[in-house]
Amino acid sequence: MTDLCGLNLIVKTEDKKVKEICPECGNRVITNSFEIICKGCGLVLGNLYQDSSYVFNDANNKSNLNKQYVALGERTDYIGGLGTFIDYENSKYLRDKTGKLLPPDEQKLYRRLKKNYSQFLRIKNHETEYRIFNILNKISIYLNLNKNIRNNAAYYYRKIVKNEEKVINNISLIAFCIFYSVRREYHNAPITINEISNAFQNYGHRVNPRLILRDGIRYKTHLNNNAIPHKSEDYLIRLIDNIINHEALNARLVKKGTVWTKEDYKYKLTSKCRYILENLTDWDRGGRNPFILTGAIIYLADKLLSKESNQKAVLTQQIISVATKIAEYSIRDHYVNLLKPIFIQKET
Repeated sequence: MTDLCGLNLIVKTEDKKVKEICPECGNRVITNSFEIICKGCGLVLGNLYQDSSYVFNDANNKSNLNKQYVALGERTDYIGGLGTFIDYENSKYLRDKTGKLLPPDEQKLYRRLKKNYSQFLRIKNHETEYRIFNILNKISIYLNLNKNIRNNAAYYYRKIVKNEEKVINNISLIAFCIFYSVRREYHNAPITINEISNAFQNYGHRVNPRLILRDGIRYKTHLNNNAIPHKSEDYLIRLIDNIINHEALNARLVKKGTVWTKEDYKYKLTSKCRYILENLTDWDRGGRNPFILTGAIIYLADKLLSKESNQKAVLTQQIISVATKIAEYSIRDHYVNLLKPIFIQKET
């Protein structure tokens, strides 16, 4: 029995097969999400650190060819040649894999190779794509977009540029590609076109919703336009979270004398909104903006909850407007002209 890296794992060797056993319950140890855990009791025994490079040969072989690293070639969302680079970008002296300085002749050779493989040569004839994909990465981080949306946006951009003879504006085009990619993503809360344009304006790019829609009309023929339009259900959880996290909500709950906690109110508000959505047909919704309609539905749900529990309404149009960034007059218009005749006047 031996200890492995201070993890106190019991190791049994049988026929050259190593089995790690939990010291608490004796069950087998497995790895999950870079952690070493017990399959039986779930005890976390330690972290697992692995080499991110691909190793084809035996790691115990200490020769110069013991490791072969796979370099990605041309990635979808990246311009810059291969994924490898000779040493660090600003290093003065080159070293081998053991950390020793290279001889003067080899220093001269690899410095020359490193200089020839400069940034300019790597992006030569691809300067526009390099600039656009840098913008794409910044916007993805700003909007917290996942990797799939970023890669799909880069793919749509390349596809349109390849098939279109002349692109009017590359920056507005990548904004449209992000918007189109977001519309096809069903796992995360959808991002609105205004949020995308605001993100570009935050970095100094003159992109507005009109330009994004213009590019959508012009270039959508190059894409397989079978995206399913979003419904109010897709925005519900996100907007309710924004309202629940509003700084004025706690004070409103206390002021109106509600008997619910913040979590109870969130649960009841969500349930009532889902009830409204189930009873609101596609014919009633018509061609209304689902994002704005969701804000009005939340306002209606709060009024219905207050009526059922004989309490005062907690939310105001102003609070919903500030939390969701939906104009008050839009919430009021949807509530008065669509929702109130169906759910309020029908009950009375």
